[in-house]
Amino acid sequence: MINEYFILLIIVSLALVMPLLLQRSNIPGVVGEIAAGMAVGLLFFIIHQVTGEAYIGEYPSVDFLAHIGFIFLMFLSGLELDFVRIGSQGRRRQAKGVLFFFMTLVIAYLLVVLLNHLTSAGLEAVFFAIVLATTSLAVVLTVVREMMLNRRPLGQELIVNAVIADVSAMVMLTLYAITVDLSNSDDLIYPLMAGSILLAILVFFIVVYRIGNWAMWYFPDTLRRFFASKDPHELGVRASLVVIFGFVAISSLVDSKALTVLGAFLAGAAISMLFRDSLLLGEKLNGIGYGFFIPVFFITIGINFAFADVLRAETLILLPALVIITAVAKMLPFVLMSDRLRLKTDLSQGVLMTGGLTLMIAGAEIGLDLGVLDAANYGLLILLAVVLAVITPTLFRYLYYRLELDDGGDAT
Repeated sequence: MINEYFILLIIVSLALVMPLLLQRSNIPGVVGEIAAGMAVGLLFFIIHQVTGEAYIGEYPSVDFLAHIGFIFLMFLSGLELDFVRIGSQGRRRQAKGVLFFFMTLVIAYLLVVLLNHLTSAGLEAVFFAIVLATTSLAVVLTVVREMMLNRRPLGQELIVNAVIADVSAMVMLTLYAITVDLSNSDDLIYPLMAGSILLAILVFFIVVYRIGNWAMWYFPDTLRRFFASKDPHELGVRASLVVIFGFVAISSLVDSKALTVLGAFLAGAAISMLFRDSLLLGEKLNGIGYGFFIPVFFITIGINFAFADVLRAETLILLPALVIITAVAKMLPFVLMSDRLRLKTDLSQGVLMTGGLTLMIAGAEIGLDLGVLDAANYGLLILLAVVLAVITPTLFRYLYYRLELDDGGDAT
């Protein structure tokens, strides 16, 4: 059996190579990392099938690093929230974004119920509806910035809708997890603890924000060190880590991955609200997360991919069905609420919103932890996230540039 240091060597080598291989493609880097991990996992799976020898086993230290990567992923997702941008869009656009999300949720639920009726899939409809309604803010931001749409109306709408979908999905996943715990519990102690911890997380969020504002007002010179480019002690990074693990420690008082995810997400949101103008701090935290911990998480997902469970006809046949359900659930609300002059533009917006990636993977982790997903359906959701993340940015770019050509370069 390969020891854990060689597994880490494989992981960090793939983390180095994949961005270089994908730098000229439109494929998100995390997709390449999962795919690279899956390639390694498939190789060891084939060797095991042929020789009967298992070269990969349990690696607690690698799993711990991957879990920290998962926490960093959710933290950095929260850090991407721009509350000033959301507030500047007005209540009408915010309400429209909320309506889009809940329309997507309802449509996805109905389509999953229909899929269960037509097949023997037996998918948990509420859970799958929430997961399929998620959107990857990271992918949306990357595409919008690369295409220089962030100052145009379409780019603004995409970002606001993605932020609302991310936050709404996080709340829905947490409430769903507590509801499942309540239904599975023989007594009320655990669900009451989970509800109390959820309340404690929200209170801690408010406290961190209030203390941060107070400190910035009364100790501006001290806090300036937190954002210095040459601070030898990296106080800004250390303070951010205290906030992250403060939220995660509170969340971990009950055994609930959903609360851990919410805690890490809110930690990022709190720092985003407090230090929204500090691009340098954000770059340092991204360097820690995307430089090491997050690639470990994604590549480990690929290496541990349950090929024996997923590579079955009854599982694989669900993949195109879920792709269609996700696409319809995301695009139909935009089409229904669009006027004829903006139909093509709104359709292209629905295409980009279809990719879930980070939150879809987070949802899969939560579903596996709750027991509503088995190994096959967990792997199926990972595959779905990868497929959508490859297709949707490329298709959006194609539709948008075609729209610009049709409108003489004046696509909104």
